[in-house]
Amino acid sequence: MTDVIGSGLERSPLDGRPSPQVFLVEQPPGWELQTHFHLHHQFQVVLRGSGSLGRHAVEPLAVHYASPHSGYGPLVAGSEGLDYLTLRLVGDTGAWYLPDAREHLAVRIPKQQLHASPAADPPENLALLRHPVQEVLIAPDDTGLAAWLVRLPAGAPCEERDDARIDAGRFYVLTRGSLHIQNDLLEGPAVIYVGASEVLPIASGSRGAEMLVLQFPQAALYPLPT
Repeated sequence: MTDVIGSGLERSPLDGRPSPQVFLVEQPPGWELQTHFHLHHQFQVVLRGSGSLGRHAVEPLAVHYASPHSGYGPLVAGSEGLDYLTLRLVGDTGAWYLPDAREHLAVRIPKQQLHASPAADPPENLALLRHPVQEVLIAPDDTGLAAWLVRLPAGAPCEERDDARIDAGRFYVLTRGSLHIQNDLLEGPAVIYVGASEVLPIASGSRGAEMLVLQFPQAALYPLPT
């Protein structure tokens, strides 16, 4: 299943079936989101502003991955505020805040968190590109988990990585420029979801394109054992 999702639009499970979920969080300057955990795998992508996630400073294009029951935070907005996307393969209905919800935290399951940011690149450089550029942020592993940044010159196709597998599905987060997809032109910022083992033929528009590719591990499709 391929699905184009606009920023700020939340998709939730329908009839109990897994459904991709994306929503935009806008934290005003200085606002703090308490340390918490979720029940499903998720990525977060910073779109605007700056701040901190735990001990990690975050700014635009920063990526954070958290596995289920992996507590993270606090998430603190800087002086400009902080806007970020939360992306999941399976919709989640809310956060479990720590330490109050500690009794609900599964402690005997493996937990994983990863933080990554691409190398700084001035926005005007996108128009100067002559060849596609890829930067690995989370190296693909045998679970299918991976994340990378793609920058494309005008009219260039997005090539698949040889070392990446689509086990559970992936999101394309278009941050700048535009993409030709399914005979339509998509302007950033926007999000595209592609289901497991599907290939999405896309190419950049006349202004080029910058996007993050976020690939979920196979376990993201299955509920945790109780």
